[in-house]
Amino acid sequence: MKKPVCRIACLFLLLTLICGAALAEPAWVETGKGALNARKKPNSKATIVIKVPNGSKVELLENEGEWSRIKYKGKTGYVKSDFLSDKPRVEEKAEEEEVKPVVIQQGGYARISTQSGSLNIRRKMDAKSAVVGQAPNGARVGVIEANEQWSSIEYAGKKGYVRTEYLMLDSQMTGKEIYPDNEYLHVREEPDSASLSLLAVSASQSVTVLSFEKEWIRVFCQDPLHGDVLGYVRLQDVSLMREQPAPDAKPPVYARLDISREQIDLGEELNIAVTCAENAQVRVKISSGGKTVLKEQTLDVRAFTYRPRASGAYQIEVIVSEPGSGAIGCERRFTVSQQQTQPDDGFVIYSQKDGWWLDKRYSRSNLDQSGCAIFTLSHALALLGKSADHTAPQVLAKDYGAYLAESGTVTSNLLAAAGRNFGFTTSQDKIHDQRQIVQCFEDGAVFSFAIVNGHIALAAGMSGDGTKVRVIDSAPSATMERIQNASMYIQDEAGQWQAIQSLWDVPGARYYAETGQFSGMEYYLDLSYVASRGVRLIAPK
Repeated sequence: MKKPVCRIACLFLLLTLICGAALAEPAWVETGKGALNARKKPNSKATIVIKVPNGSKVELLENEGEWSRIKYKGKTGYVKSDFLSDKPRVEEKAEEEEVKPVVIQQGGYARISTQSGSLNIRRKMDAKSAVVGQAPNGARVGVIEANEQWSSIEYAGKKGYVRTEYLMLDSQMTGKEIYPDNEYLHVREEPDSASLSLLAVSASQSVTVLSFEKEWIRVFCQDPLHGDVLGYVRLQDVSLMREQPAPDAKPPVYARLDISREQIDLGEELNIAVTCAENAQVRVKISSGGKTVLKEQTLDVRAFTYRPRASGAYQIEVIVSEPGSGAIGCERRFTVSQQQTQPDDGFVIYSQKDGWWLDKRYSRSNLDQSGCAIFTLSHALALLGKSADHTAPQVLAKDYGAYLAESGTVTSNLLAAAGRNFGFTTSQDKIHDQRQIVQCFEDGAVFSFAIVNGHIALAAGMSGDGTKVRVIDSAPSATMERIQNASMYIQDEAGQWQAIQSLWDVPGARYYAETGQFSGMEYYLDLSYVASRGVRLIAPK
């Protein structure tokens, strides 16, 4: 019973082989002139597999109407059926000798595309000619002249000929999409590694080739945060032969880095913002003159401020990474002039933790570490109308450094000495009575008080409804961290009191990456809390 079945199966297989073989018919390329492009797919935009010289004999594997699948020199591809003939071209030898090769590129560059191994550079345009050198797959070679079959090239000091089919010519790359070799790629404003990065693209994002400039490619690219961008990428950072992202390329990460200005004066602040996904991790580093001035650190915020302490050229580098995706790098540059910004004529709320005060001495310490009482005194003197030339924190720190003890500034002694010099009234005793505090405010006084343990701020006045005290705090992060059994308040547009849940709630809040703390700010506390802490009088005479 099994033998008939086996015979039928064998007969079916034999018929299949005979029919398949019958499809492979001879055909000849007839373009009139020039080579015929055999493509990977039956589509005029598909990748060119091989160029078949005019008049060449090919195997016709399949005819699909407009397109035919052929085989030539072991490679298969699709060609337009109109350019195939069932008879060889008959021409006189003399006429063939008069046909000149069609030049497709003069000068410029090309990349060796052998798929693997090296390409022989020959002395003449002949596959049997002597080999004068070799160029490895992927090598960038100079093109003297390229025609459809042979190209004259120069590589590593050797000049010779190679088959054009093994070259990826610059002229063939225009409009082609290529992909980064690394996790991400900077697109720069000029063909120079020191040029500004306009944006970075992930390994799974393509850039379109516009033109070549030696070791750089001018490209077009776009993403949701930057829109359309024209710029330059280094040849060594892209795979010209890769039409798809690398198999291990992760989903793209989109990020944008913005700065408030590209040039600031010494003493001014630079505001920096990173736009990215909510679940992304942001790492930042700032350098100047080849030295790191802000060590790389991970931030929990998307907006922060930096206040340089020296003039020069600076670069901000931000790395944004997303879980399950890759990472992207962003760059921005700015310069700091030697001209130092002077405080405005109006009242200035100093930020003790902005980084500027890290190297400003206060006795054996510095103002960033131990200067809250000095900042409070400076704010008080400004409100009393004293000249900024004599009340700036660095000036007061120099004049009153003797009052810094191991445990901090001895505030009562500091105020007593400053009162004699600036002509205001103070007292050794703290005031706890709420009615007395309100009356002093009405008389134009302000108060220095220990808002929390280890930190001093200024009580500057009363709220309109008489329930809360206006506070000017040079280091509110310390207050927010340590305050207990009390709330810090701001007023909304309707005039209602809102308890501060985060210092970002306070209008004008800024976060300093260098110190990890917030800017000086103004907010309100309940009068009862202020009275319970006790305040030290600073009153005009």
